[in-house]
Amino acid sequence: MDGNRALEDLKFIRKVIEETKREVVHNGKDYIFWGILVIVGMLAMYIPIKLRLHFNYFYIWVVLIPVGWLYSFYNKRKTEKNSPMTYAGKLISSVWLAAGISMTLIGFVGTLSGSITPPSINPLLSVIMGIGYMVTGKILESKWLTNVSVGWWCGALILFFVRSEMQFLLMALMMLAFQTVPGIVIYKKYKKEMENRIDR
Repeated sequence: MDGNRALEDLKFIRKVIEETKREVVHNGKDYIFWGILVIVGMLAMYIPIKLRLHFNYFYIWVVLIPVGWLYSFYNKRKTEKNSPMTYAGKLISSVWLAAGISMTLIGFVGTLSGSITPPSINPLLSVIMGIGYMVTGKILESKWLTNVSVGWWCGALILFFVRSEMQFLLMALMMLAFQTVPGIVIYKKYKKEMENRIDR
């Protein structure tokens, strides 16, 4: 009896993993969108500073972050409509929701309250991104996705010591390498999976 139960549990775990591998690819668009959005924001801060154009850079994020959240909610609803989310898919979604809320609080509440200095924001966000990728990669059993977290943590280590406007340029490059590119890879896998399903 115990042997049968153990076998059923193993089958369930395998099913969850396989379903998750199919489900998470829908998040590729979110990775790409947020990557591009933050790159735009970082460059919108870096370039004016280099050109000695001064204004309240806080308002750049007042516009961009709500746009990102609106897109994420729209994409989530669209994804769930086309394909019911698996349990493990929900776990991954929860990880990134928690990461997103944490980063939004750090960026807005942390700076407005004075508890977090502006140069500390990017390294702290990078640490959280590393956590998100590590957990996602482990759930998916994806070594390359797990390794992306190392990129974020190494980047955070460097950003903690960069106190100039160069920090914005470095963060933009990190978003390209460790967010947008992984998103493109995930999206391509999704497209290939969809094509294979059609062929069947």
